[in-house]
Amino acid sequence: MTLTPLLEPNWMRAILPEIVLSLSGIALILIDAFFPRIRPYLSQLTVLALLGTGFAVMRAPGGTYFGATWEISGLTLLFDLLFVGATLLATLFSREYLSREGLEGAEYYALLLWGTVGMMMMAKGLDLLVVILGLEMLSICLFVLIGAHRKIAISNEASLKYFLMGAFATGFILYGTALMYGMTGSTSLTQIGQWFRGTDQAGPLLTIAVVLVMGGIGFKLALVPFHGWAPDVYQGAPTPVTAWLSTAPKAATLVALVRIWHGLSGGPEPAAWGGLVATLAVLSMVVGNLVAIAQRDLKRMLAYSGIAHVGTMMIAIYVLRPESVAAITIYAFTYTLMNIGAFGVVSLLRKSQNDPQTLDDVAGLGFRHPFHGLALAVCMISLAGVPPTAGFIAKFYLFKVAIEAGATWIALVGILASIVSVYYYLRVVYYLYMKEGDELAVEPDRGVFSTAALAIAIIGIFVIGIFPTPLFRGALEAATLVLRVP
Repeated sequence: MTLTPLLEPNWMRAILPEIVLSLSGIALILIDAFFPRIRPYLSQLTVLALLGTGFAVMRAPGGTYFGATWEISGLTLLFDLLFVGATLLATLFSREYLSREGLEGAEYYALLLWGTVGMMMMAKGLDLLVVILGLEMLSICLFVLIGAHRKIAISNEASLKYFLMGAFATGFILYGTALMYGMTGSTSLTQIGQWFRGTDQAGPLLTIAVVLVMGGIGFKLALVPFHGWAPDVYQGAPTPVTAWLSTAPKAATLVALVRIWHGLSGGPEPAAWGGLVATLAVLSMVVGNLVAIAQRDLKRMLAYSGIAHVGTMMIAIYVLRPESVAAITIYAFTYTLMNIGAFGVVSLLRKSQNDPQTLDDVAGLGFRHPFHGLALAVCMISLAGVPPTAGFIAKFYLFKVAIEAGATWIALVGILASIVSVYYYLRVVYYLYMKEGDELAVEPDRGVFSTAALAIAIIGIFVIGIFPTPLFRGALEAATLVLRVP
């Protein structure tokens, strides 16, 4: 057997970002073990590794590799930069948090880097097996990171809950993939798409396969009714991990879902499967926003709001076309900046991690610590979709695409759900500037790393909100190539 046909020219450069991240994680572990005096500088080394990865991503050659199981395109470039940026922001917020909680260690940063490798595999995989391998690599890292606060019961509980439910979800995806392989004779997303477009038969096994795969993906995205794990895991995990978990892995799963759904959209039952996506989107938007209103714990509130935001992004899957993929890309970038920024401020609050971070903890924060208050206020206003922030532009593009595709009804549901969300987002702003904190008010940590991360989030929110056209054009060009029919 020869591997020559699978090793195309420039194959090493094609996986250079993943190699840099993998070796950097190993190097951090070895440095921590043999040079313990360097432990205070692990976060700086992680930042350098991520910057090097970003450079490697920009230099990666486009094309397909490893027997057409791996693709590098404009879309994967954008999402690779999103993954690296999200991990960078999570690393910057982690510095003060880990130091305060006594959790500083190389394994934490190494798992962030290796989880980023898993996300890149999911985004670039043209084969279901590659996507699943990336998903499992990411999931294993998340299992450990969620339980990183080993001395706190809620962290251990969150990790166990995510592990058990994640194992079931993975089983659904694997079984659905096995059924698809049995029907189509391939795990290649390209060949599966060709098979679907060439058949008019829809048997029960095909329906079961689609439902199983969507159920597993629904868990990873925390879509209703697969969302039960999200509030507890978000609350129990270390807050910087929650910030990372709530953004980048969901973006990676959405990219994989775009490829999968593109193949299914030409199948024998596109209307029925489209109804499945629409149902998940509507349930997530309605339930997520309504339940978020009742939450006083900031992390649980952001968990339910995240469910609603992913439901909104599922509208673009329902009307899948190049414009909707471009809308997902903009939404993923903006949601990453907004959510990591919001969780970042919460992570800086000097409070026992056994206790919930409530609205009362940020009362008067806008006056006691203007920069932190401003950062949280900007993130909340952008999450609500108020112009001229990036959140408004992201929702505007997505609803515009849905209306142009003739799905006015689901766009209307999304608009009404977004109006509901304004209440609980602006309630946080109200507490920041209209309520006085008591004498025992929680104070935030202040450091160079966290300040830089918050500045990046604020600047990014306004840059995308005011100048969205370059990002949208780039995403649209990339999506047109990804959704081409072979």
